[in-house]
Amino acid sequence: MKSSLATGLLFMAANAHANINLNQLEWMVINDSVMGGVSNSRVIVGDNNLTFTGDVSLANNGGFASFRAPISFENTNIDTLSFKVVGDGKQYQLRLRVDGYYDGPAFVYHFKTEAGKEHTFNLSEQDFVLMFRGRQFESDYQLRFDDVRSLGFMISNKQAGDFSLQVKHIALLQKV
Repeated sequence: MKSSLATGLLFMAANAHANINLNQLEWMVINDSVMGGVSNSRVIVGDNNLTFTGDVSLANNGGFASFRAPISFENTNIDTLSFKVVGDGKQYQLRLRVDGYYDGPAFVYHFKTEAGKEHTFNLSEQDFVLMFRGRQFESDYQLRFDDVRSLGFMISNKQAGDFSLQVKHIALLQKV
């Protein structure tokens, strides 16, 4: 795949999967400050892992913190997206976008964490729900991993207070 360096993918053909090199992606924080809120967060890039930490505030009609990076899964022939996290007991979202727009619908997978416990999720395209600004969005389009153009995580749903999510690993499992 000729765009593997640009997208941060490292293929391991013998295992029929691709690891996403989290250090090579251009992560961007997007909090509720875009609409007047005062939540804050940051992403700490470690040795091929990420820590998403901060404080969600409900002041000024706020209530979310997120981060994302552009990435393309085009021509990867994957059928499963796998990720491993260590959480803090709060609920988070894995968010995939199929366009390059800053704002708009995203395909969302909600997951609950247990404080200090590592958990791996293996997701198919059908595990994601199309959402826009916290509400399910109806569309005839079904997610195709080949169409993904960005990947990110979010905390929302009025979960005020400090949070911390460590993303230890993200991999794309290929169709065999």
